[in-house]
Amino acid sequence: MSAIHERRYRLQREREIAQARVRETTTQYLERYQNTLNQLDEQGLTPYVETEVAQIIRLLTQMQSLLRTDAFAARELSLTIGQRIYGLRALARDNQQIEIENQRLEALEKQRQLVEKRRQEHTALEQAWQGNWHKWTDKLARNLALNELSALRQKVFAEGSYYTVEQINQDMNKIQQHYEQLAKQQRESQQQKFEQLATQTLLQQLADDVKEGQLPLAETQQLQTDLVKLMDDTAVSFDQVKSMAQKTDKALEDESIRREMVKAVYQSLQNAGFSVLKPKRVKEKDQDIVIIQAQRPSGNQAKFKIELDGKVRYEFDNYRGQTCKEDMQKVLPRLSEVYGVELSDERVIWSNPDDESQEMKPLTPHQHQRG
Repeated sequence: MSAIHERRYRLQREREIAQARVRETTTQYLERYQNTLNQLDEQGLTPYVETEVAQIIRLLTQMQSLLRTDAFAARELSLTIGQRIYGLRALARDNQQIEIENQRLEALEKQRQLVEKRRQEHTALEQAWQGNWHKWTDKLARNLALNELSALRQKVFAEGSYYTVEQINQDMNKIQQHYEQLAKQQRESQQQKFEQLATQTLLQQLADDVKEGQLPLAETQQLQTDLVKLMDDTAVSFDQVKSMAQKTDKALEDESIRREMVKAVYQSLQNAGFSVLKPKRVKEKDQDIVIIQAQRPSGNQAKFKIELDGKVRYEFDNYRGQTCKEDMQKVLPRLSEVYGVELSDERVIWSNPDDESQEMKPLTPHQHQRG
């Protein structure tokens, strides 16, 4: 074997030894790099350097391939990988802190936005509430609904509530309609009670008027019976009460007019020189009549019968000659001139102008009292 040939053999052997040594060393680095990536993953740092890890994984794959073909090229690539991977942990932690801070700031911003949104929503809800509140023109209905409205407001503005303006409008409108109907029913019920109270009060006043009115006994009893019947009738109508009031007023009015007539006749007879007895109320053929009797010392007599319906009958007797007519002229015109009594529709039942029987009995069916 020549010297040149031997030298080449030694160089070839040395390169193989170097290749083996570099391959072994570089394989160890490959394992270290892979362990570093595994540790990053275990520590949860990989997501913060995903791009860099992806690039390194590609380089490690390439490095692993080169180890089989060119250990020296694999070593060169290992140096590049080492330069990147040894600072990867610090970079990941920095990125982690950046992400944590970013998340904190984002959370603060979201909270601020949520608070602002809730403030705006609260403002809108409050405006909707106040708008619906002021739509209530029926104060009674709103008073009746106050408890339910208070409960609804607590729900609307409670923490975590998701009420909308539309829901407020819908719920408050529903409550308003319900309680306005209740208020209407309550007013109707109260009105009925007020009307019943007013009716009973009016009927009682009529009963008091009848009691104090000094009407004829039979008429008083009839009116009282009618009034009691109406008082016991819970369904009595206003028209019935009105009719009863008119009936009572008419009876009281007729009696008042008759009293005035009695008073006028009594005083006219006294002024004419008669001695007048106290008026008497008697029953004649179911008629309530007031009788006024008077006489003179000479025996001349005058008698007036005054009925409730306005009829008056007067009799002058025990007269001779024209003295009867003279006394009539003293009494009857004075009723009109002094007391405002108008005697109309005169009908003479019996008359003796010559006073042969000493009696004269004219009848005037109707009398009217002036103003």
